Amino acid sequence: MTDPDQLKPYHAKGAAPGQEAADVVAEVLQHAQEREAAAKKKVAPKGPPKWMLPLTVNLGVLALYFLIAQPDFLVVNPLDDPRPQANIVQDLKRSMYYDGVFRIQRFQSETGRLPESLTELGTSLGEQGVEYTVQGDSTYLLIATVGDETIVYDSQTTDPNEFVGTMRLPG
Repeated sequence: MTDPDQLKPYHAKGAAPGQEAADVVAEVLQHAQEREAAAKKKVAPKGPPKWMLPLTVNLGVLALYFLIAQPDFLVVNPLDDPRPQANIVQDLKRSMYYDGVFRIQRFQSETGRLPESLTELGTSLGEQGVEYTVQGDSTYLLIATVGDETIVYDSQTTDPNEFVGTMRLPG
């Protein structure tokens, strides 16, 4: 038979001892060198285009001009309602009744008290220039002005049918 010192396992290579470790170290170093070369080839992200700075400066100057000089074409004229004042008054009374009086009555029946403000009521009458004031535990006033005419709804003395006019009121 053969000498046991000469026997090698079947998977052993014919390389010298330590050669495998040297090959692995060489591969790692080569990989590191390739990574460094690839990192040097990377291009940094570009900055803004060259035309961006002059455009930004010009827009800033234009905005400053509009802020300081306020040219006429920037001034907005208030809208004039072309309807006759009688129609405007009638529409406002209708709005005050449905969006104000009717909602206040419903709020009062549900909660047992008057709302403290129109915003608590959830109505847009305040934006239309209608003022709401509480006059006690169960009475209130709704006041609005159209032109030189003042419209007042007093919950204690005003009849809703007379306030709205010929319009048919709900329930």
